Amino acid sequence: MKKIKPLRNALIVLLSVAAAITATELLLGISSVGDGEPVYTQEEFDLQAQENEVLLQMDREKRLFESETASVLFTDAQNTADPRTLAAAAQTDLPDYPLISYMQREEPYDDETVNIAVLGDSFVWGESSLNRNEIFWRLLETSLRDQGYNVRVFGVGYTGANSYDELDWLTDTSLIEDLRPDLVIIAYFYNDPDIGLAGTGAVKNATTSQNFVPDGRASGFIRALSKLTPNIAGRLANYVTAVSMYSSEESFVPIYGVPPVLKGQVYENYKQNFIEPLDAFAAQSDLPIVMMTLPLYRGKVLQRALFRPLHKLCAGTENITLYDSLNDFYAKFASPKHSANYSINIADGHPGSAIQYFYAQYAERFLKKDFSDLLGPADGQKLSRPTPVVNEALPGRAAPECVRRSGNETEWVFNYPSKTKDYSFGDYVFSRYYLTLPLEKDFVALSFDRPVDLSQISLWGDNADNIEIYYRCVNEALSYDDHTVRPFGTKNGDTWTDDTQDRVTTLFIHADCKNDDGARLTMTVTAG
Repeated sequence: MKKIKPLRNALIVLLSVAAAITATELLLGISSVGDGEPVYTQEEFDLQAQENEVLLQMDREKRLFESETASVLFTDAQNTADPRTLAAAAQTDLPDYPLISYMQREEPYDDETVNIAVLGDSFVWGESSLNRNEIFWRLLETSLRDQGYNVRVFGVGYTGANSYDELDWLTDTSLIEDLRPDLVIIAYFYNDPDIGLAGTGAVKNATTSQNFVPDGRASGFIRALSKLTPNIAGRLANYVTAVSMYSSEESFVPIYGVPPVLKGQVYENYKQNFIEPLDAFAAQSDLPIVMMTLPLYRGKVLQRALFRPLHKLCAGTENITLYDSLNDFYAKFASPKHSANYSINIADGHPGSAIQYFYAQYAERFLKKDFSDLLGPADGQKLSRPTPVVNEALPGRAAPECVRRSGNETEWVFNYPSKTKDYSFGDYVFSRYYLTLPLEKDFVALSFDRPVDLSQISLWGDNADNIEIYYRCVNEALSYDDHTVRPFGTKNGDTWTDDTQDRVTTLFIHADCKNDDGARLTMTVTAG
């Protein structure tokens, strides 16, 4: 009997530990939205990877600016790249900073307009986004103007830009003179301190790239643990990554998901070569500078460690204000209903429509709260024009032109490319690139500068048959486009009518061309 009692106690302890582990695993699983990488089936990943590869292929093609003319650069739907390379290739008076200039604005602006410049990297550029009107700085402008604020928001950024590039745009280009910003927002992602990731900004007193990489000694244990308790293992991996990163003075090798942490020499470099010069520039120019963090759906523990050093850095300045949105994201936004739209798609982790909406709402809140004098009063009237305006056409190489004809402000003409050969427009030859997903058939996408209720669309072309129209719209329960694709209305001849009162963001046009020359399509729209 004496031997049984210790065995019984040991069994009770083991069962209690097992129960605690099981309960912890279940609780972490329930609360894991936004706190780890999502899990997909191979079929889902392969399908989305195909779409992503099409976008990436277009992206690679559009960077070949050496053969492009200035007019094409201005009309191209995705014309942002390294500004110095772009300007040198075009040999024109293009800006020497990466203004997202393809965004046509139809609203009237005047000298009383408050100008806000948002500087950043691919999050500002809109990497892989089919409709760049979903980028948070565009959503911010649309929302504020719809409330009657006389505000204009400029996006300045390109993929891979770092903080030193952004400082360079402010101090060594014509950005300030051209845009005359009343406020600058630095959109901070946690790989921005790295010197060698990309970009043109000169970093003084630093000749090599410094980044931090995680200590891999625990990776084997974590992989084994993940087979039994994946949620516990995921949280543990986030914690180990956050606390065990060490400095590497070697040349930077881009590794997805391994950001540079602001510690040690990287911290000092960032302080001396970015924060302090930025503070001095703000003082000299008397220009408010805001740094706003851009969290993703990854682990909160890891992201807190990556953003925390900014609090100390900005607290030591007199002219830089930090707005860290991480806590707001997890407290007010992260939930299962948004998780499907956290990223562009499952093959591309850039912020999708849900997180872009969160960024825009967060920025709007702190602007109204802390910069009300700068924003001025909202007159209660929408400053946005109600007329539908198409300001983007994709694929960029196949449909760069989306021209509103004079005398008819609701009519557009655009190109439907050939499936088999390159397409000529004037003296320029466009390589053929098609989007196919999510329709699983080729299409051209046309995006509106703001969501609009369309009651009727007429669409025709001499060389096109079997035209189909699909659309995406704002999910009113979520307040943003959830990327659900629907067929548009009822077709009668060349006209489609629809009475759903959805706020349309993007049209998807599919057509069968009668020969290999592609087609020239004309579209008129009627607002509901």
